Amino acid sequence: MKRTLVLSLLLLGFSLAVAPNYYPHKVGMTWIYTSGESQTYESVRDTNGQQVWQLTHSYGGQVRYTDYLTFDENGVWLLGVDTGAGIMPYDPPIQVYPAAPLRVGQNWSSRTRFKGANLVVVNKIIGIEGVVVPFGRYNAFVIRSSLTAQGGGASVVDMYFVPGIGVVRYATQDGGQIDLVDFNP
Repeated sequence: MKRTLVLSLLLLGFSLAVAPNYYPHKVGMTWIYTSGESQTYESVRDTNGQQVWQLTHSYGGQVRYTDYLTFDENGVWLLGVDTGAGIMPYDPPIQVYPAAPLRVGQNWSSRTRFKGANLVVVNKIIGIEGVVVPFGRYNAFVIRSSLTAQGGGASVVDMYFVPGIGVVRYATQDGGQIDLVDFNP
């Protein structure tokens, strides 16, 4: 009986992990961070038979930039960004996340051109870690994301991802961190 209950809970957890909201996205969904940034899905539109999601990044109520994303069976893709001068595409799109569910040790990468420069983005799930943020306490996948630009610029950030919620913490290699304060699904 006890073994059956444990197995049932594990199977339920697995089925929830691969649910369509593993990588949450619906119009009106909002995340607010300690940096003062809010991220909101403003709209979804059909472009050439593909749903494109508009995610705005705002500070103090002012839109700073907008990402354009797609979600499919292969994961989440960043098509381009608008910083106020029109949409600038990534060619090809950047894979933000692979197909669900995530697993420790998994890695993925993208090579793209953006504004005439070559970019390489490499991601690896380096572990699962307990994290406490103003919005709650979670066991999160720690995704180390490295971006290298053609001119030699580079950045590394650890993203603490919780299925069904999204990123609850961004941490830089110099010790900086931005935590999730509120989430409105």
